[in-house]
Amino acid sequence: MWPERVGALFAIGLLASCGSKSGDKAPPPPVPTAPLPGLTADQGEPAEPTAPDFPEGTRSLEMIRTVGVRLEPGDDAKRIGTIAVDTRVRWKRTANAKGCQKPWVEIEPRGWVCGDYMKPSTRLAMGREVPMLDRGELVPGIYGKVTAPNSVTYVIEKPESKKKKDKKKDPKGPVISTKQVDGAKPPEPKMLESKPLVGSVNVRQYEELTIGGKTYWKVSQKDHEYVLRSAISTHRPSLYGGARLGDETGWSVPVAFVWPRAGYQQAWITAKSTGAGVIRQVPARTPLAIAETVNDPKKGTPIAYRVGENEWIRANDVRVFQPAPPPSLLQKGERWIDIDLDNQILVAFEGEVPVYATMVSSGGKDTPTETGIYRMWVKESEADMKGLSGEDPYSVATVPWTQFFSPERGLALHTAYWHDQFGVRRSHGCVNLAPRDARWLYFWSDPQVPPGWTMAAGVVEQPGSIVRARTKDEPNPPLRGYAKKVQEARQMNP
Repeated sequence: MWPERVGALFAIGLLASCGSKSGDKAPPPPVPTAPLPGLTADQGEPAEPTAPDFPEGTRSLEMIRTVGVRLEPGDDAKRIGTIAVDTRVRWKRTANAKGCQKPWVEIEPRGWVCGDYMKPSTRLAMGREVPMLDRGELVPGIYGKVTAPNSVTYVIEKPESKKKKDKKKDPKGPVISTKQVDGAKPPEPKMLESKPLVGSVNVRQYEELTIGGKTYWKVSQKDHEYVLRSAISTHRPSLYGGARLGDETGWSVPVAFVWPRAGYQQAWITAKSTGAGVIRQVPARTPLAIAETVNDPKKGTPIAYRVGENEWIRANDVRVFQPAPPPSLLQKGERWIDIDLDNQILVAFEGEVPVYATMVSSGGKDTPTETGIYRMWVKESEADMKGLSGEDPYSVATVPWTQFFSPERGLALHTAYWHDQFGVRRSHGCVNLAPRDARWLYFWSDPQVPPGWTMAAGVVEQPGSIVRARTKDEPNPPLRGYAKKVQEARQMNP
């Protein structure tokens, strides 16, 4: 399970059917060889927490590098998150423990950070949402798919600047100047082929530049790799988004989403349940609150739904999410997610109250999403994903708002900036979300992601939200993975 394997997983990543999570962005803090303050050489237990001793006027603590957050003081404690450099946080208390020359600091809202990687600040606490969006953006940047055959990456060769020495001697003899020839331009850098791109490759644009009359995208910050702009088809992220339920709107479940009969992009709202008296058209995937159901008197199956005052829609023009009993041992008001794989509908709940609903894209025919009751394991602001589609490799760069719920299979709820087919099964096993939905769920579900955090992890002591994936054939799927451990702990300590 993740809590025991955290070091290995963050070091090598997790290859899975949907993709592999990116490696840890920050190296672990160094372990000092000398005894720590408050500890003897053979001590392993942290000292009792004490009141912090910071300079007068300290109002927050600022991160001087991206650093991990621990559940308890000590570098051997479970990791529950990562905070970005420059984030400023409030604190509660300090304690001496292993892996830190200075005391560990308990920060708000939770967790402990090594004092070696923060400094006192006279400014108020401040953290930014990660990833940050510019005004009007759906996703944090520009993305595209490499579609040209036989494409390769490039690196820049920067030739040394050639200078011509202009030696002018004064009467005393020494060289008085060495300069570039007047009017000469520095030589232009060249692009060198680096490596071939194989399979389905989606990239992010970090920079665009022109060299030798050709335009390139910079697609890697770390390796400084480039791809020809002409080889890339730019993605247009979906504008689709779900709907608020519960107290925000008065809507509840069951809830319907317009899904017209084959060949149509809209359905018709009528004045009668029989389909007579067309009032208006509604586009596909529009959410509708169900106020009443009319069933076939012989078969007992729905034939129409009332979705407003004297407004009806035919049952074969919608998909409906029907509620099911919540998982056992769900705590009062606990946030969890229910996914109807048959209808490709996700509903978020707080206890028994539905608060959000949307359409998703789960695993396709060859790579179906496995039913089960999971728990949110790791949430990353951005994650690179790699895997195989049959025998062909695929890679997807910096997927925003990714929530892994199965460490064994690498399954996640995540943004799909490369398609707009929500409602259709097409993923490699993960649950694809439109950008607006992915961002909303990322900041709503547990474990919470405070401002400035780039990663948050669920542990048994502070578990992530339940994710239930069910079908009509398996309405009560079994517990899987770390969800089992949380269940066992709650049964032992009800």
